Amino acid sequence: MFGPALWAEVPAQARHGPWVMSALTLLVVGRARLVLDFFVPCLVRPLDPAHLANNICRFLPNGMEIYGVQIVTLVWCGSSFSRLLLNLATQGACQVQQYKTKASSIQRLPAARQPSSPRRQEPSMESRHTSKRGAMAAAAAEDRLSGLPDDLLHSILRGLPLKHAARTSALSRRWARQWLRALASSPAIDFTDRGFARGQPPARAAATVSRWLGLHAEYGAPLDVFRVALGSDDAASSFGRDVVGWVAAAVARGARDVEVDLAQRQGADNDHGSSTFLELPGDLFLAKNALERLALGGFGLRAVPPGAAGLAGLRSLSLSHADVTDQAVQAVVSNCVALESLSLRRCRHLTSVRIAGEKLRVLELVRCPAVRRLQVAAPALESFAFHGDIVCSSDPDEDDAAAVHFGATPALRDAYLSHLGSGDYDDDRHDFAYSNFLECIAHANILTLCSVGLLHIDVSRGFAIGFDAPNLQELQLLMPSLGDDDVERVSACFEFIVFPILDRLFIRCQCSPAEFVLLKLQLLAGEPPDASGAAASPAAGEDEPDIVPNVDILLDHLTLIKVVNIRGTRCELRLLRFLMNRAPALEQLLLVTVEEEGALGDEEMKAIQMRVSAMRTASPEARVTVCRPGEDGSRNPAHTKFYHEE
Repeated sequence: MFGPALWAEVPAQARHGPWVMSALTLLVVGRARLVLDFFVPCLVRPLDPAHLANNICRFLPNGMEIYGVQIVTLVWCGSSFSRLLLNLATQGACQVQQYKTKASSIQRLPAARQPSSPRRQEPSMESRHTSKRGAMAAAAAEDRLSGLPDDLLHSILRGLPLKHAARTSALSRRWARQWLRALASSPAIDFTDRGFARGQPPARAAATVSRWLGLHAEYGAPLDVFRVALGSDDAASSFGRDVVGWVAAAVARGARDVEVDLAQRQGADNDHGSSTFLELPGDLFLAKNALERLALGGFGLRAVPPGAAGLAGLRSLSLSHADVTDQAVQAVVSNCVALESLSLRRCRHLTSVRIAGEKLRVLELVRCPAVRRLQVAAPALESFAFHGDIVCSSDPDEDDAAAVHFGATPALRDAYLSHLGSGDYDDDRHDFAYSNFLECIAHANILTLCSVGLLHIDVSRGFAIGFDAPNLQELQLLMPSLGDDDVERVSACFEFIVFPILDRLFIRCQCSPAEFVLLKLQLLAGEPPDASGAAASPAAGEDEPDIVPNVDILLDHLTLIKVVNIRGTRCELRLLRFLMNRAPALEQLLLVTVEEEGALGDEEMKAIQMRVSAMRTASPEARVTVCRPGEDGSRNPAHTKFYHEE
């Protein structure tokens, strides 16, 4: 249930009514639609559906229509709930649901006061039937929602997920036809909802997609978007012909956006395993079409000719878990002269990726473990994301500096480099390759690095010359752990790379649940815990020597430091002291605590606030804020999608 804060927002008169409830919450969805959530633990008298429906509508703001009503009760209301559904339908409710819960799972809120009322006599069976027929007749006469024009109803239904639109068929026979007509006349067919494939066998889901495509064709509506995600390992053998037919039908009908994902989601362990790909026929994209975006997952493209005319107009291409070769990627990209976005995910057969596109603006290369060479010639490139093993040559006699090569990319705005969970560190193979990789994108405005990259930077100081990041305004560091070695590598990053105009620094930490209990006990005892859980003395964070005492590091443009998932460990405090001593323009230091099981309480947060506020800082104007994730309204980094967590 929702917290007491939402209860306080409810008007006082709405808390008192003819029924007893623990919570009444109002949630705005869209611009002019309202969702009402009612929790009814008990009733002092039998549920009066018409009275309850009228009271719900009485407290609506002027001009606001009901979009949906959800009622949570301790017992099923039976026929009373059916009558309530009918009454709410006359008021304009598109969705009405009842959920039964246990009293032990209820979070109780301030109880609404119930004025005493005299006990009334139960109506006879005959009067009940008469009242029911009268209510149904009144509902049919006052059905304002069904009286709306069909095109308006269709536009409302098309904006709902499929399962929600289907539920409106419970309102009446007319509504059973309305939602079918609405979706059949929609220019978009979208079956990517997570619950669609998860709630039924893949073969049944595939049959549903086929029926919808046929129904859509019967209505003759134009088809602009076709998307489906099944996630089945036996798609190629069970219903592969159907899937190929979907793609062919969507392309033939002029769809601009086609997305079909058959890849089974099993995490990173599936990257190196065996997979069955559904091979696309070679003649599928021979003819010209209206395709602008194509996203395929779990397909083989070896039979597709490189110069297929049907792919020439693509502006966005995404291949995931695909059986595709280096030559095929190079040929398709060179043939797509209008291509602006390219995403290659979990394509384990790629080894040498060569990308050349005059209009390419976005490039994403994620979990392609066999890649040993990356060459990019994209003068319009604005965004680059890489997650995987360090790109270096498999031949020890070959120059690793040539493994990654970027041409001139003056428009590069943001870059994401992450290697978490991808291979083991090899200093003989990776060091030269990483520094070269990093230097290719160092002129970006926004950069995300991980702890593995910081390890390479730290090692590179012994044999490589540092360089500048002249345009970098935002830096984000992904730190799965934060021990003494990690803290020193963060400082090494600022020593090796010069950030003359760095304005924002984001640090994202992680913590295993097993560490929480000991950390909390140490904080309550007045001891800053070590990253490993070992307690340190209260003065440990203040009396330790500086991380880099003989190196002049100045972050004179840094105004914001935000650390997420902070726990108040000794190493975290040591890193904060290092940063605060070198940021004379710092305006805000924001520390967001962990949110998972064992999250810090008020006392632990106060302890962190006191320790950090007592630190010496180069900026007298710096404000220190410690808050929970739900209380954080500050700025977030540009990169909020973390590939190693997928």
